[in-house]
Amino acid sequence: MRTVNIKKRGPDMKLKFFLSVAIFATLSTQNIFAQTIPVDTFIKKPQFASLQISPDGKEVAVLAPVRGRMNVVIMSLDDLKAHTPKPRALTGYADEDVSGFMWANNERILYFMDKDGSESFGIFAVNTDGSMARVLVEPLGMQIKKGKARVRYARVLDRLPDDDDSILVVTNERRASYPDVYKMNIYNAKKKKLVQRNPGNVGSWFTDWDGEVVGASYQDEEELEGGFMLLNEETGELEEVTRFAWDAPAFGPAGLTGDGETGYVTSTLNPDGTERDKAAIFRYNFKTRTFGEMVYEHDVVDCCGLIQNRKKRDLIGVGYMVGIPEQVYFDERWKGIMDGINQALPNTKNGISSMDENETVAIVTAGTSQQPTRYYLYDFESNSLEWLVDSRPWIDAEKMAEIKPIEFKARDGRTLHGYLTVPQGSDGKNLPLIMNPHGGPWARDGWGFNWETQMLANRGYAVMQVNFRGSTGFGRDHMQSSWKQWGQAMQHDVTDGVMWAVEQGIVDKDRVCIYGGSYGGYATMAGLTFTPDLYKCGINYVGVTDIALLFETAPDSWGELETLKKMVGDPDTEKEFLEEWSPTNHADKIKVPVFMAYGLQDPRVSIRHAQEMEKAMKKNDVEYELMVKKNEGHGFRKTENMHDFYTRMESFLAENLN
Repeated sequence: MRTVNIKKRGPDMKLKFFLSVAIFATLSTQNIFAQTIPVDTFIKKPQFASLQISPDGKEVAVLAPVRGRMNVVIMSLDDLKAHTPKPRALTGYADEDVSGFMWANNERILYFMDKDGSESFGIFAVNTDGSMARVLVEPLGMQIKKGKARVRYARVLDRLPDDDDSILVVTNERRASYPDVYKMNIYNAKKKKLVQRNPGNVGSWFTDWDGEVVGASYQDEEELEGGFMLLNEETGELEEVTRFAWDAPAFGPAGLTGDGETGYVTSTLNPDGTERDKAAIFRYNFKTRTFGEMVYEHDVVDCCGLIQNRKKRDLIGVGYMVGIPEQVYFDERWKGIMDGINQALPNTKNGISSMDENETVAIVTAGTSQQPTRYYLYDFESNSLEWLVDSRPWIDAEKMAEIKPIEFKARDGRTLHGYLTVPQGSDGKNLPLIMNPHGGPWARDGWGFNWETQMLANRGYAVMQVNFRGSTGFGRDHMQSSWKQWGQAMQHDVTDGVMWAVEQGIVDKDRVCIYGGSYGGYATMAGLTFTPDLYKCGINYVGVTDIALLFETAPDSWGELETLKKMVGDPDTEKEFLEEWSPTNHADKIKVPVFMAYGLQDPRVSIRHAQEMEKAMKKNDVEYELMVKKNEGHGFRKTENMHDFYTRMESFLAENLN
């Protein structure tokens, strides 16, 4: 292990940034004796986010607030190191946030946006001197066709390392559910070439280290099967490599090595054909289509996120998360580098997020559940680490609450994992609780700085997040045990989390509220209707309220509805079953106040879910209020709308839990 030298200047030193007032507004100093931190302190956009080094290592691009929205800003790395940055705003949008960006080459940046949450993302380009700004793919606003949102997107598939003028993009403009691959000029937006025409079942494409399309994952919705295909170099045709039933053990490509033949797969099958519950990483020869040795496995979670290196053209490590994220490095050089960084920054979780092409400098991210991301510069030659900037310098980590991993037993004996946050400075006993089920539902809660959780904890609430059955990453059985269990076993896990916290003496059973977004909004309404005595209030944020309606209004870009029917229920053949577990049909059971918030432009959860739930609650004299934002989609992004939502949430919780 090499010891990393941290240069003297650090985040604890006073530092003046000579930034344009138009770009970065300075927060007024908080009263150090104030116990409640204002909502706006938490929802304020990061001062810096997504730092990326240019390929030549000379400049850094970031997302930063300009005119009240996140825009692309660029500055010299030397100036940033000297802590005298001279930021240049490359974009100046006042209506929408830039969602993300990437370096296309040393002089040109690509960035991505949609309109009001429509999820029809477009691609834009601009030179680093602000010239030659172009719309490469125009994003669409919200469009409804036959009751469904029309979503048309373009996404970068590969940067094409040997062609500075072009990128590979995938776009679903021809077929909503099945994107094609094009080669696009980043200066004039011309699509030079159709690289791969979708045969009608490909959901995603993958490339090798040279930017060549080599394969695709597919889904056969008629047969309810799927797998992956590889491109035959001689015929130019896609050839099926694997085919598995939708709910069977399977494996799929995870990465390639530089030889173009060997690589890695994520698999719930062992090489001898026996089944696994937790996915593992195996070596795989894509030419001979044979398994090699196991690379890594974990006994609690599926494995893993691959850490790959472009210069080495290979896997150098893996990352996984049971409670707190962990990384394991196999490459000795990189293991030494990261061991040194972790020794230098022992109190944070650290990772490398960006490097120049020659690996001379890298951006290191460091943070905890209490500390928002800090950015450091690592110099490979001098083996030194230097603090650059903080993402949210106005957040005092000492006033934040620790988010702790927990595990407990569900009523049927299943071990469930999650997180519990108790207010900073409290004794952790007899607290009011916000049960906060995640969206998806095929997603998971993770560990890190969560400003929403911190805002709630700052107001004296414990916050609980449960990776209920169906949460991803905990094995096949944990996933499959969620099939057709909306409102049932999935909801029982949420309920059992509340009861566990009560039994531990952490939570006052008479002061519990449930709040969630998307599927978490469904879980909120299910909690209020199917366990009406458990909660004192509920906050439904862009949540599903009628399961059959979810299928009727699903955006046209969703290509796996037949599989979804198997996982949730078929509205054509199981209508009564879905009605039984839809909260709109049980509003008469709700006993407590409800606050709902929706975006009118939401392509995933139609505003009709709010309208139908509102109608049912009116009919049954339920105390409720509904907030609808006309210029938002599946979750609020605009600061002014977030302010309205969270300030109302704050008062709603105070009215019902205190």
